[in-house]
Amino acid sequence: MSLTAPSSTPSLASSPVIITDPWTPEARQHALNQAVQDHCVAYFGRSLKQRNWSPWHDLPLEEMRERGHQLSEDTRTLIEGFMGVEEYVGDYVQDGLEMFRENRSRRNMHLQWGAEEAKHGVAWELVLQHSQARTEAQIETYLDKVRASRWRPAQHHGINSPLGTTVYAMAQERTTFFHYQEVRARVRHEYGLPLAPTPEERQRGYEIGASEACRVVSRDELAHHSLFLQIVRSALHYLPSLTYETLTQVFSRFEMPAMRFIPNGRAYLRAVRRTNLYSADIHKEKVHDPLLKSLGWDSQEAFEQFVPNAHGLSDHLDLNATQPPLEPLAP
Repeated sequence: MSLTAPSSTPSLASSPVIITDPWTPEARQHALNQAVQDHCVAYFGRSLKQRNWSPWHDLPLEEMRERGHQLSEDTRTLIEGFMGVEEYVGDYVQDGLEMFRENRSRRNMHLQWGAEEAKHGVAWELVLQHSQARTEAQIETYLDKVRASRWRPAQHHGINSPLGTTVYAMAQERTTFFHYQEVRARVRHEYGLPLAPTPEERQRGYEIGASEACRVVSRDELAHHSLFLQIVRSALHYLPSLTYETLTQVFSRFEMPAMRFIPNGRAYLRAVRRTNLYSADIHKEKVHDPLLKSLGWDSQEAFEQFVPNAHGLSDHLDLNATQPPLEPLAP
């Protein structure tokens, strides 16, 4: 948002405030809706042209069978937990569709997002099955237990609105991407492979065994994070005070979805601790601080100092009041 304050030069003392962006609530919301529409259109194009894959047809299942015995039990447990969290996709989509019912762009985007997320649980199931980490009967019992519980937005702080849901998804998708990348590194180490793809993998265009599942699912999660980040940036531009408030609410008590429901929750958390996959310090370093920088703040301290000032950046500008120029947000 760009406001030009009146000049202090006496001859221009009565110059009006020049507003170059929409300033009424209706105009701001309309501009934000248009920005979201543009983000969604671009997302659809990239999704269908660059990330169109099938877990049943595009994963190297035979290589998973050949190398499955090399996976540690901790890695298997982590992948099983990932499958559990991803299997709540039906709840995520159902609640989101109700929330976005009146917004055509967000509704359609949510359907596409859900279709992509639905592949992730299947991918982890295939990894477990073809790596002979879990039997079909064990997987079916696990999934039955998943279906016995219901995830709802009310279980998380600050996501009771479309904007809150978007802020939460932005953070959650980045966290998930980090988790999947870390497990990809574990899989490759246990396979006896270097972290970077080998020349053979680069030539054929996909990675070996379960590493390929980690790669394509991680790529989706990063694309989802990027989409939600773009929407939040646009919201910061057009609705600054509301967006700052929502960011504060979601960040203050962020936790990953459905963790209290997955059937192997205790074993999963023990594996997380043993492998040092995740902790409060890791979240700050790998998720929270990079998010703040992507949104224009250099640190948590800068964020905390800036947020209270958001109350002065009203989403309902009073043109009769003296308004200081707003600081531009980093791209």
